This record gives sequence, C-alpha cells and structure tokens, in this order.
Amino acid sequence: MRLEPRPRPEQTVHVNARLITSSTILQLSSDELERVVSQEQIENPTLDVVEQRICLFCGTAIYGQSGQLCSACGQFAHSTQPPAEMTPYGCPTLTQWDYQQQSFYDIDNYGFVEVDRDDEYDPMAHIATNETLAERLLQQLEAIVPPDDAAIAEQLVGNLNERGYLDSSVAEIATHLEVAVEHVEYVLKQLQTLEPLGIGARNAKECLLIQLETLSELNPPHPLAYTLIDQHFDLLGHNQFAKIARKLKVSEQEVRQANDYIRSTLHPFPAYVYRSDTSYAPYSGATYIRPDIIIRRGENGLEVDLIEEKRYHFQTRSSGNNHDGHHLLDLRDSEVQRYMNHHSDRAKFFVDCIQRRWRTLRRVAELVVNYQREFLEKGLRRYLRPLTRAEVATRLNLDEGTISRATANKYAHLPNGCLMPLADFFDGSLSIKDILRELIQGEDPKRRLSDEELARLLTTQGIPMARRTVTKYREDMGIGSSRER
Repeated sequence: MRLEPRPRPEQTVHVNARLITSSTILQLSSDELERVVSQEQIENPTLDVVEQRICLFCGTAIYGQSGQLCSACGQFAHSTQPPAEMTPYGCPTLTQWDYQQQSFYDIDNYGFVEVDRDDEYDPMAHIATNETLAERLLQQLEAIVPPDDAAIAEQLVGNLNERGYLDSSVAEIATHLEVAVEHVEYVLKQLQTLEPLGIGARNAKECLLIQLETLSELNPPHPLAYTLIDQHFDLLGHNQFAKIARKLKVSEQEVRQANDYIRSTLHPFPAYVYRSDTSYAPYSGATYIRPDIIIRRGENGLEVDLIEEKRYHFQTRSSGNNHDGHHLLDLRDSEVQRYMNHHSDRAKFFVDCIQRRWRTLRRVAELVVNYQREFLEKGLRRYLRPLTRAEVATRLNLDEGTISRATANKYAHLPNGCLMPLADFFDGSLSIKDILRELIQGEDPKRRLSDEELARLLTTQGIPMARRTVTKYREDMGIGSSRER
C-alpha cells in the first residue's frame, strides 16, 4: 500500500460578531459607553438600566437637584442625560451584530477560534469605509500649500498620533526631508488652521491655545482663560485654583469660572472629536474629560473604584413576563415570542460584555496601582517605573491587544486630584520629562541651558540621552529653546 501526502483542510481564525462587540465595548470611552447604554435601553424592551446619581468625577453619590457642585470634589455635577445622537464614534450600533451563542469563547481575551465557513455572517462587510481624519487633513492641506510642499504635508499628517498631536519635532522632519526648518514650520502653521481645531499641536497646552486664539476671533473668551493656559497650565491640571488665584491676585471664584469656560469650550485631544461618519461640527456642546477609574487612599492603602460600576445597574427580563411575573404574550404568537427571545438573549449578552469590561478594567487598574505605588503616593512622575502593556498582559494572562483596548481613551483620577490617561502609565518618557523640567526650572536665568548641555546633565544622572531626544521632549512639554526662554 502506497502512502501519499494529502492536503489537510485549513482552519483559520475567524473574527465574528460576538468578538467584535465585546472588543468594541471594552475599547469605548466613558462618553461612548454612555451613548451605547442609552441606545440599547431604547431599542431593547427586555433591558432595564437603573442609573445611580453620582458625581462623574469622583463617584460620590449626588442628592438633590442636578447641576450642583459635588460636595466631595467641588466639580460641577453634570446631568447624565445622553445627547440625542446615540451612535458611538464611528462604531456600528449593537443592533448590527448577531447575538447568537457561540462556542470556544475566551471570556478574558475577548476572542475564540473556530473553523471558517463560507456562509458565516461577516459584520465587517456592513461597516462603511469612511474617509479617515488623516486623509481628510492631507486633502485640505495639499490644497492650500504649494505643490513642492506636498512631501512636508505628508510627513506632518503621517506623524500625528491618536490624539491629534505631532509626534515628531519640526527639526526631525526638516532633517529627514532635507529642507529648511522654517519651511516645515510654515506648513505646520497651515495644518493648525484646519479642523478639528488644535490638530498638529505639539502638546495639550499648545492645542488649547490654538483653539482659544481661533475662537476669540468670533467671541471674546473669558479674560483669564489665556493666562491660565499659557502661564499656569500645570496648576490648572491639578485643580489648584486657590494657588492660581493668589498668584494672579484675583478671587478663586474667577479662576473657577475661567476653568469652567476652558473645560466647556476647548478640547485637549482634537482627534477624539472627529466623527468619521458625519461632517465636523466644532464645539457643539460641552466636552469634559471624565475619569473611568478612581484611585483613592483607603483604610487598607490605595483602592480602585470604577465610576461605571457605581453608576449603572442592569436588569434583564425574561421574554414573556413583566416585572411582576404576569404573562404578557400569547405563546401562540410565534413571531412575537421569537422577537422577545432574541432581545432577551441580546440583553443578557450586552450586560455580560459590560461586566466583562469592568472586570478587565479593574484587573488592569489594580495591577498598575500595585506596580506604580511609589508614584501614586508621592505624585511625582519621576517615580513612574517602566511598564509595558506586554508585561501587564503576561502578568494577567491576557492578550496584549486586550490590554491596549482596556487602556485606550481611559482616564484615572489619582489620589492627588489629577486626571491621568491610563496610557501614560506605559509612557517611559514621563519620568525623564519630569527630571528635564526640574533641570530647566533650576537653571540660571542669565544663562539658559542648551539642549546639548541638558543632555550631558541627564547623562551624568544615569540617563543617557541624545540632544535631539532632549529637543523632542522639551517641545512635547511646550518649553521653548534656550533663546526663547
């Protein structure tokens, strides 16, 4: 008998609707999740959402009328009513996806493997391929700059990060393209005139100043807004209103009013306000960055709370009963029964996705808190320990992509009152930037340190660094060169 090799049937990893839904819900920001929860509550008759009235900044229970100041943190307690448009930013609504039970589902890593079949429903085919922000910016930019500057435009747009900031310095792009720095600066200025306002900024401070300058041409801003952003940006980020008031010799109430104006009018991350499925409408309402995770000092040390977990309580109803258990449907009506069964399964799956999101967020947050305890206790970024998403994934036995989705567009409220993106816990440059800032603040005003000198000082402190890296970090922090200082 002769044995011959036979082709083996191929099995492929198939990404199906259930995986997409779970992954999308994990990655949503708090604002996007709010819209999804509201949309699902409207469309699903078997899902009840009981929303607790809490401060969306610190998690404290709110009593009395909405629109008051939180007694715990002093922040404005906003209404939790969702806007009219429920669809999340560029994400398909949950009704577009199938909710049938699947096998081999990995509840921690938001995935599973199954045999690919030709007749399998592909939800990706129903997602519209819209124009990206980069494509739109490049198209507009190339229309207003000379054709010879097209390469510079491509480099600038290509080096925008997920927040809309320019990741590379002007000098690096000029060196790469072998053009004058002034030439790149000119194209960058043109980029910064485009919408969303603030696009192409080097950091949050520059982004807000660009927006403020543009908006001031239409309506006079709060008289303190520019000064707070330009001269007291760090104090403003720490909500140190009393200290700012003493420095400016104004009342604390005036500083708080200017802070409210900045929060309600400006947006620090321009790329986040871009909608791929609609035309851009600048500043159509107040935009607030809210924490997803609260890290506070408790009796047993640092503790982790999830705002969403305290805010939302879900209840699912069986297909044919109301709250009192009375039968509502005529079981002979098979179409109605199938409709209710489908929505009951869908409600259970939706709640399961939300709870899985909370479980993953809590696990990641608790690991980060334990690892970065010294930083959280002392509040100085120089104490941030190097940490990667791959390390967290290994420690929690999760996929690295799951960690990336769990930390995307999420914010932590730190014990010192600051708001910090979860992504910053994985930014190894922050501790170095903190030391660099101190070196610059401690320099002799009559003799400012050059980037070359700063690089040598960092090297003597055990932090070897090239001059161009110092330049990049300095520009990221919005600090001018030695001549500009």
